[in-house]
Amino acid sequence: MNAGLDHPGEGSSYEQWRTASEMEKEGRSAVAVLIHNLHSDDKWDRIAAADALGNIGDRNTTGPLAKLMLDRDHDVRFATAVALGKLGGATAMQALEQASRDSNHYVRLAAEEALSRLKDGLES
Repeated sequence: MNAGLDHPGEGSSYEQWRTASEMEKEGRSAVAVLIHNLHSDDKWDRIAAADALGNIGDRNTTGPLAKLMLDRDHDVRFATAVALGKLGGATAMQALEQASRDSNHYVRLAAEEALSRLKDGLES
C-alpha cells in the first residue's frame, strides 16, 4: 500500500477521495479501514468510504452503513443510500425504507430509487 493509505483522513478532500478509491481496488482487505472512516469527523471521508464500500459489494458492511443513514449531513446520507442500494439485503432495505422518509428531498429520492431497483431485482 502507498503512504496515503497508511493515514486515511489526512490531506485535501480530493486526496481523501482518491485514497478511498485506491482502497476500493484493494477490495475486501480494505473493508475494516473503510468502516473506520465512516466515523471520521470529515464528511468527505464518510462519503468516500460509503461509496467505496458500496462498490466493493461486501454485504457484511450493511450494518455500519445503515447506522450512517443517521448522519447529520445530508450528502453523507445520500451517498450511503446509494451504497446500500448497491448492496441490498434485509438490513439495507430496512435502512432505505427509513431513509425514504428523510427530511432531505435528495436523500429520499436516492432511497426510493435504490428500493425500487432492489425490489425489482427480487421480483426477477
